[in-house]
Amino acid sequence: MTRLSALAAVLLLVGCGGGPAENDGVDAPAPQPGVDVRDVRAEVLLNPETRQIGVTASLDIAYPDTMRTLVLGLDDALEVLTVRVDGEAVLFWREGDALDVPVAGVSSPSLVEVVYRGIPAAGLYADEGAGQTVVYTDGWPDRTAGWLPAVQHPSDPARLDLTVVVPEAVEVMASGRAVGDSLAGGQRHARFVLDEDAPPYTWAFAAGDFTVTEQDGIVPIRHALLAADAGLASRLSRTPAILATLAEVLGPYPYASYATVQVPMAYAGMENAAAPFLRAELYSTDAEGRNPIEEVNTHEIVHQWWGNAVVPADWRDLWLSEGAATYLTTEVYQRLDGLEAGRRFRTLMSREISPEDAARRLVPTTYADPADVLSPTVYQKGGAVFHLLRLTLGDAVFFGALRQIQADFADRPLSTDAFQQALEAASGRDLQRLFDVWVHGEGLPTLRTRWDRDTRTLSWSVEGDRGTLDGVPFEVYVRQGDQAWFVPATDGVFTPPGDGRPTVEASGVLLTVER
Repeated sequence: MTRLSALAAVLLLVGCGGGPAENDGVDAPAPQPGVDVRDVRAEVLLNPETRQIGVTASLDIAYPDTMRTLVLGLDDALEVLTVRVDGEAVLFWREGDALDVPVAGVSSPSLVEVVYRGIPAAGLYADEGAGQTVVYTDGWPDRTAGWLPAVQHPSDPARLDLTVVVPEAVEVMASGRAVGDSLAGGQRHARFVLDEDAPPYTWAFAAGDFTVTEQDGIVPIRHALLAADAGLASRLSRTPAILATLAEVLGPYPYASYATVQVPMAYAGMENAAAPFLRAELYSTDAEGRNPIEEVNTHEIVHQWWGNAVVPADWRDLWLSEGAATYLTTEVYQRLDGLEAGRRFRTLMSREISPEDAARRLVPTTYADPADVLSPTVYQKGGAVFHLLRLTLGDAVFFGALRQIQADFADRPLSTDAFQQALEAASGRDLQRLFDVWVHGEGLPTLRTRWDRDTRTLSWSVEGDRGTLDGVPFEVYVRQGDQAWFVPATDGVFTPPGDGRPTVEASGVLLTVER
């Protein structure tokens, strides 16, 4: 595996979904119009050996006055013991993974308290890593319903106050800032508070034998590693610089703290709010001199702004989250390590995607399951569209628009249409054709190359882009033997020193290359 493709193999693993590979998801109900879960407070009593939980969860919920029944997502493997609305017990009922709570005649907002117990069929896992068992949650896309009721959809983020009770020898890490850790009666009570909204799939906790390393930064930083791997915390030493860099790019960091948690999960990372989980084995993995765990961490840090604070309006808008995280990771490396590092990552982004994935629409017209949307299309093609938008609008307008969106959509979900409108408002430009071709369109434009061996002249032109790349200063990556160059595409011609026909690919922009 080459240096670039080794990195891409890591990046392809990054993102949503930290649980087992099997399809064990719940079938959470769709969100109800006008229903807004605003705050969730929960105490989870966990037996790490059996994964048995006993939970009391209180949800502050606003809803239309005409609402008769609130429908929340909760795994039907759990036995619901009591439901109270504003302190009064109510007759609830279950329909699969839905919990129906009557609210007819009750004034909004209401405090809904749910008491339940059981062993979750999804969303709570126990896996081996570094010689120990870790019990951890994975909420994507709706598996938080395996242990906590909510509107299991990205469009309804909420604040979280979570206490996890475990045997005193067990350490706990969770979403939010750590506000309490007490021992009593042989048990540990670990409390975490998420002061700002985050979507339910990013609420998480992990229980195991952790060693915590602290860092100073723009917010307090903690790295929780499995005890046997505690010495590998140095692999994440640049976390303060990464957070500070992204704060310069996107505006203030959304949460009061930041933590990473080493977890033996199947995927490279999961962007849990203020406390991403990172795949255990990547801490000791090298990719030909690179630092994969730092790259995954960077991707998940971006998500704290785009994905967690600014949430997609629907799963079909997932590219706004994953594309932003993929692209802005390249920007972080360019700002920290220089232009060549940024170029390498952008080339990876456009290279490591199949023609089929590259040709798909970024925003599907329909989908049967959120997992149908999660593919390299939303990562690499989404990232490439962010790069194209930056090149089209210029740095000042593009990054200014991202910061404005961060402020304007801190309390409401962001759709693809709203994203386009925000960019058009910031730039004063009509971007409909660009979005038609690159976001809503299928297929790819062509980069047609020609080679004149006699004059050693390489030339190229773009076809089928409907003028969206006219004058756009993207680069082409030209290789001849062991030499390589990044050349402005607007040059249209390049003369390498050798006689052999060079290979050509677009850097950071998705194009089908034809000779």
